[in-house]
Amino acid sequence: MRKVLRTLWRLFVSWNIGLIGAIIVFFVFDYQFFLSFLSGTALMVITSAYMKRKADKVVTSDLLKEEKDYIRSELKEADKKIKRIGRARFKVRSLVTWNQISRIYAASQKILAAVEQDPRRFRAAQSFFITTLDSAVTMIEKYIYLVRQPVRSQEMNEAIRNAEGLLGELAASTEQELLRILSDDVFDLDVEIKMLKQALEQPKEQNVFHWQRDKEERYERIR
Repeated sequence: MRKVLRTLWRLFVSWNIGLIGAIIVFFVFDYQFFLSFLSGTALMVITSAYMKRKADKVVTSDLLKEEKDYIRSELKEADKKIKRIGRARFKVRSLVTWNQISRIYAASQKILAAVEQDPRRFRAAQSFFITTLDSAVTMIEKYIYLVRQPVRSQEMNEAIRNAEGLLGELAASTEQELLRILSDDVFDLDVEIKMLKQALEQPKEQNVFHWQRDKEERYERIR
């Protein structure tokens, strides 16, 4: 909720600064509509980017040193586990299984990269790093160990089939986890898109353009 409010405030401030800047440029540079429009849009985007970067730094600095060290340690361990999953892909013969493990590996890499970029996300992804990822690498390595055995019992075949069925579910679950972690980025992108669309379609600039054209027509009639 706090992130939504910060985004709305950033949208409000940057929009108004861009509008004021466009009006000032319009009158200072002899009623140049396109120049004022471009200047206002650029000012709005720059202001929004600056406020977002500053807000991210402030929130990140709220993390305690102990928490930062803990997150750094967990991410280091997670990176090792993800690399083990990546290496495991090349030890299977089934194309279906290779694809499932590759999906798990790719999504896990993206989750790790997202949290490294913004350590605050670790709180949302903590269960994935501590529980899901650990269980995934253990199951995949045990599955490969059993598959590569020269002989198999009925129990081994059943365990292998269960593991193969679970790999598909795990791949889908990991991808859903990635989407959940990136949900804030999707929201920010939607806000930026709406902001730019409003800047490009705002009726006030159109009214200014018509006002300028009417003024020029009146000037021509006077001449």
